[in-house]
Amino acid sequence: MEKKSDLPFVNVPETIGKAPDRSATEKHLRLLAGYILQNTSFLFIDKESGEICQESVYAVDPCSLKVQSLFNDWKYWNGVIHLAFHQLAKVLGDKQYQQFVARNYEFFFENLDVFQRLFHKQVEGASGHQFFRMDRLDDFGAMGAGLFEVVANNPQSQYIEYLEKCMQYIRSGQDRLDDGTFCRNRFGYTSLWGDDLYMSVPFLVRAWKHTNDQTFLEVAVKQVFNFREHLFRPETGLYYHYKIMQEGHPGVAHWGRANGWMVMAQCQLLEFLPSDHSQRGPLIALLKEHLLGLARYQTANGMWRQLLDKSDSFLESSCTAMFTYGVAKAVNEGWISDIYTSIAIAGWKGLTEHCIGANGYFDKVTTGFNFKQDLPFYYNIPIEPGGDHGIGAAIYAGIEMFKLKEEYRDCVWC
Repeated sequence: MEKKSDLPFVNVPETIGKAPDRSATEKHLRLLAGYILQNTSFLFIDKESGEICQESVYAVDPCSLKVQSLFNDWKYWNGVIHLAFHQLAKVLGDKQYQQFVARNYEFFFENLDVFQRLFHKQVEGASGHQFFRMDRLDDFGAMGAGLFEVVANNPQSQYIEYLEKCMQYIRSGQDRLDDGTFCRNRFGYTSLWGDDLYMSVPFLVRAWKHTNDQTFLEVAVKQVFNFREHLFRPETGLYYHYKIMQEGHPGVAHWGRANGWMVMAQCQLLEFLPSDHSQRGPLIALLKEHLLGLARYQTANGMWRQLLDKSDSFLESSCTAMFTYGVAKAVNEGWISDIYTSIAIAGWKGLTEHCIGANGYFDKVTTGFNFKQDLPFYYNIPIEPGGDHGIGAAIYAGIEMFKLKEEYRDCVWC
């Protein structure tokens, strides 16, 4: 039998288990943010030719118009970017990111008549159509949350008027189950989507701060508990993507980004929740349980998969960014112990080595989609060009990695 002293010594590289220094993290943050800045034009183009619209957009057939950059559109992933940019401006002390957000909303509201003409013409997939549609949380939740941040410094009447419309919708227009959980009634089915926790909670907590109406905060708290009741699977520590209420059970997929939306929503709620709130302890416990469940499915290179519990599913960057953010945020805020920092360090390493390009392009992000009852549907979702659905989350993750205390950066405990 081999003695312990006879075993070969393995020289472990010093970089394993260590977070990058702040300068390296800042470099990646500025790359990601720079990609957005460089690819946002504040222009309209002709859909057929792709040429920039040189004349007045009011003189052009609206059916042929669209925004040149998707970063100018009224899309929920841009709301994530806007909130991340506000945090980035504070952390790096660089106002250009906050100014970008303000300019983006200004561009949209300055061209409101153009977007409204597109909407009224019922142009399929028209730029800005979700601003006017407002029949689901996707349409306003994330973008409205970003607008609340702008209003705090620039309370323009048209911004406030829109937010009041959103608040009224979420009070009385949004579909709910009998227990108050936000849902979607479409095509004869009532479905509950994990995505909608993020599409509601960041908006609700900011609506509470804006109005001092406690109801908004309590609804946000209620949603977290209710979504868990409907979608969480304790034996895996994971959430299902959705549940069709007429079927009485969740769907088939532990989809990565749906779990990511749950993590980000819980973190934003806890960030705003008063320290003496009666549900603060239980909410932290729920977040910790979820984060530890997710950690069990992290792969060797630090990333997570499109289908979290399927080893033959591809590695996906948007959920990896969301989980990295969640763990690092929870450590930084003291919601979980610093011994879990290594999960975030590995996640960030996976992102920087495999997903963030030299020009800041964020790769390996699945496109947005609906849901289906078969797993092959999730296996075959394509990677989208541009990484729009994930780049905001990547910036969030980088911000929390940048904020890690020095003593947390070398994750060796004994």
